[in-house]
Amino acid sequence: MTDTPLDVFEIGAGRSFIFGGVYAANDGFFAEVHEQKNGQIRRIAQSRGLPSREVAVAWMTQRCQAGA
Repeated sequence: MTDTPLDVFEIGAGRSFIFGGVYAANDGFFAEVHEQKNGQIRRIAQSRGLPSREVAVAWMTQRCQAGA
């Protein structure tokens, strides 16, 4: 598994900044969504294993847009 995301999606939303990444895993892909607020970052969602990069990007994009 790599620590560097394959794809990143960012949305600025006032004082809160929502961003996510897609990562390769041994058995597919997974995605995470984070929020940066007041200088602190917290993970707000993480997928389980997803079958393709495209599915992971769609999962991440949908949750980033919902978080904004």
